[in-house]
Order: sequence, then structure tokens, then C-alpha cells
Amino acid sequence: MPEVTQGRLLEMLTAFKQTYLLRAAIELRVFDALAEESADPDTVAALLRTDPRATRVLLRALTATGLLEMTGEQFGLAPGVDTLLVSGSDRYAGGVAKVAASTWEWDSMRDLAARIRGGGIGFDAAKANFPYWADFATHQTFATVPGAQFLAEVLDPDLGGGAGPRVLDVGSGPGTFGFTLAGHWPGAQVWDVDWPDVLAVSGKHAARLGLADRVHQVPGDAFTVDLGGPYDVAVLANVLLQFSPQRCAVLLRRVAAVTRPGGRVAIVGFTTGDAPPAVDYHAHMLELLMLAWTAGGELHSTQAYQNMLRAAGFIEPRVHTREGLPLRVVLATRA
Repeated sequence: MPEVTQGRLLEMLTAFKQTYLLRAAIELRVFDALAEESADPDTVAALLRTDPRATRVLLRALTATGLLEMTGEQFGLAPGVDTLLVSGSDRYAGGVAKVAASTWEWDSMRDLAARIRGGGIGFDAAKANFPYWADFATHQTFATVPGAQFLAEVLDPDLGGGAGPRVLDVGSGPGTFGFTLAGHWPGAQVWDVDWPDVLAVSGKHAARLGLADRVHQVPGDAFTVDLGGPYDVAVLANVLLQFSPQRCAVLLRRVAAVTRPGGRVAIVGFTTGDAPPAVDYHAHMLELLMLAWTAGGELHSTQAYQNMLRAAGFIEPRVHTREGLPLRVVLATRA
């Protein structure tokens, strides 16, 4: 392991500066203002209706981070920025700032030391009406779509027979996992379980994808709402990290009760304990957030998930991984 240096410490202590800089630039639409051609600070300020001096300082800071290029007093987009940070791009990723650098996270992690001392939480993110989850459903993380595609590839191709499988998506968020499976199986029907404000967002995604007639919404708490069933496939993607092992066991038993014999369950998400912490860096950072946001949430290992699945009535759990994808998939069969 490389020696820790003063330079490394300084990078860690000042990393938040890049975050607030990028957040501000996205909010102000700086990259949209430079999408067509380079411009000087006064021109950009006029387009954005911002203070000229403040705009000049902002543009220079963005150049220092490599997001802009500067020739004299002319500022332009660095390579790749037009694709990822100009709002009209099909691959626009600026919305992820509301998830990866949310105001909720900033506020709750301001005094992490206090959370560690007392073990308490600022608020319970697992409860209804937490605005972050609607943002999460609106602006998907970079791993969500690849994770859903990977799950579709590793699931049995003949699930549900010719009619297509009945899919339960617990804590569905943006709906991407269930919608991807619906695209994989033209006859599939999907039941999304989440809070009403989140389902309002995912319903729009379903309509945009032409899936509205194949997606059914189940608003409410996954621990208490009627889940319906039986289902051929049950998906829990990025959900169980919000709960203690004991609460996970309760939820998995509920899912098992509505999964047909021979049906499949898939747990998808970040895990810890399966690789050195430095390899799973983002998982361990996410676990800190669960410490601050939930009463007992933590990231579990794939071995822990396998044990939970067996205890809930599933058999033959298997772990699936893909190089470059930070999410792991644990599949099991209903006994």
C-alpha cells in the first residue's frame, strides 16, 4: 500500500471544494452557456445573468479542475464535457449531482464525528416522504442501468414460460430494474413497490418507455403493504442496505411468501466484505451514509445475503459479478 503523504491528506481535505464547484456550475448552467462556442467571462455572465467578477472566478476554477479550457480570456468546454454536462445531450449526467452530492447528505454528514460518538441518526431515510428518494428516482446513478442489464443477462431466459414472468420490484426507485426485465421479456408484467412520491416519478419513466400498461404500482411500506403475488421473479436492488440483518430477514420472508416455488429472487447492490476496502471504496462511503441516515442500515456481504436467503426459504444462492461493475448480484431459487 502506498505511503500516506501530506499531498494525499490535502487532496482528501479539499475534495469537497470540487464538489461544491461542480454543483454550482451545473445549477447555473455554465456548460450550456459554452455549448456552442467559447466565450469571455462578461459574455457568460450576461447569458447566465450572474455577477461578472464572480463568473470570472468560477470559470477559472472550473479550468483548474479540467472541466473548461482557457485561451487568453476565452473559456470553452474540455473534451467530454459537451457529452456529460450539457443538458441537451442524450448522455447528460449533471442530474446525478442531486444524488451523489445531495444537500441531504451534506447536511447529515456535516458532523460525522457526532454520529460516531452517539450512534444516532439525523433522520430516518427509510421512512415515507424523504425527498431524496424522488431525486434518486429522477436522476439515476451511473451504476443503475448497467446493473439492471447485468441482472437481465444472468436470470433464466425461460422464467414465466411463454407468457413472460411476473416481476416484483421491491423498493423500485426509478423502476429501472423491473423495466429492463420487461424489455428483456416482452410478455413480462412488473409490480413496483415504493413510496407514492417515488412511484409518481417512476410512472413517468414507464410511460416514456411505452411500458405503462405492463407496470403496476404498489404504494406503501414494503414491510406492511399487501405485496400480491405469486411472482416468478422478485428483485431487491439497492434496498437491503437501509436495514439491519434482522430487518432484512423480515423483508426477505415477506418476499419469499409471494414468490412461487421455483421462482427467483435477486438481491442487487453494493456489498462490503467481499474485497479489500480500497477495492470497494464507494461501498464503504455509502455505508457511512447509511450510518447517518438509517436506524440500523449497513452494507452486507454477499455471504451474509446468501445466509439470509437460505433462512427465508430460498435455496441455491449464487453470486454473480462483472468486472468494472461495482454492484454484485445474488440470485436464489424459492424452495
